[in-house]
Amino acid sequence: MIDRLSKKVVKREMNIKPQDKTIKELLLSGRQFIIPRFQREYSWDRKNYKEFLDDMLNCLIISEGKVNYDQYFLGTMLFVGDCFEGDKNEIDVVDGQQRLTTITILFSALSDRFIQINQNTLSEQIFKYIMTTNDDGEVVRIIQSKTHYPFFSFYIQEREKTNIENPSTEEEQCIKETYEYLYNSLSEDKLKGFLKKKYGDDNVDELNYIDILKAVRDQVLNTTFVSISTKERKQANMIFEILNAKGKNLSGVDLIKNKIFEIVNDTEPADYAEEKWKSIKSLLNDRNIDVGFVQFYRYFWISKYKKSSVNKLYDDFKSTIRPVSKKRYKEFLAEIEDTARIYVKTVSPQRNDFQNKKEYFGLIQSIKVLSDDFNIVQVRIALIALLEAKEKGIITLKQLKSIVYELENFHFLIMQFVLSLLTDWKKFILVFQ
Repeated sequence: MIDRLSKKVVKREMNIKPQDKTIKELLLSGRQFIIPRFQREYSWDRKNYKEFLDDMLNCLIISEGKVNYDQYFLGTMLFVGDCFEGDKNEIDVVDGQQRLTTITILFSALSDRFIQINQNTLSEQIFKYIMTTNDDGEVVRIIQSKTHYPFFSFYIQEREKTNIENPSTEEEQCIKETYEYLYNSLSEDKLKGFLKKKYGDDNVDELNYIDILKAVRDQVLNTTFVSISTKERKQANMIFEILNAKGKNLSGVDLIKNKIFEIVNDTEPADYAEEKWKSIKSLLNDRNIDVGFVQFYRYFWISKYKKSSVNKLYDDFKSTIRPVSKKRYKEFLAEIEDTARIYVKTVSPQRNDFQNKKEYFGLIQSIKVLSDDFNIVQVRIALIALLEAKEKGIITLKQLKSIVYELENFHFLIMQFVLSLLTDWKKFILVFQ
């Protein structure tokens, strides 16, 4: 992979520095790792963090009544700034924040397990991989991100966890669920049960619980990865795109966000891209409804541009949104924001969305039936286009209501047809029983 990267970037005279390192070396480097504004939020689901923990546990070796760690490779991580040389204290994480965040959550859960069994010294020691001190002796968080502050700081990066609030965003809920899963999985019964499947009861029963927890810690700390460092943001963004060119590690929306933030880089008087992105997320989360950002973006794209699969969103964005300029990308962000306002009306319409005017009440009811009763999500693409056309004066309210009523009636007939088929099939089965 390094050879492939070198061939791609040599013409641009890029100065990249790949190094084989361990997680322990990274977290003890004295650096603070900043999650840049273009990065996606923490979004690992149960499958991801379960697989990560299972990989760590499967590496453990039990021999002669002792449990030890083994080699494990975690892939590549990409940084702006050298993590191990020079005097730059703040390092931007361009690729690797999901893994680093999960490792930090795991260490916090390990710390709490050590506290539970009155091993306070071990708890304090593991926190040196979560918190560090700068040259002035001030305590700083090794992982720092704007998107999950302050929830992550209080819930994960504090030993005593005294200022915890309920999660208020999808990312915060994800952090909480990850922690709870890892903490529960680190119980003595769960750990020994996992190891017994591999090594048998006799080999595991004699193990000390503290030694197993320490082995898990050491397994993560001695995990190796390839650290790729570069000095310039533009170079890092280009490498980032190469590493994820097939869309396997990141979704198309993540790559789109990265590209937009690279071009729309104004930070004064305000960070335009970041503020717009926050506004879009806020609009989608405003009503405490389950609105997936990737699904919303795809519906937005299809309603305004062309049909596209999830895997082709990034390629279609690059070929369609042109020229690649700050002005065009700002316009595009504004389009997404405007559509987000409309989209929530298709998911959870409210009367105040339409100034509480009685002539809209029937329309609202029809949209609710499509969304709540029929649970039809694909129809939102049409609803976005229709509501936007009404706002722009392209169609009248009468035309809008007529089309939406027809959509409701069509799906009602389909539901009736399906139910009748199911009823007839059940009768058919009963005849032959």
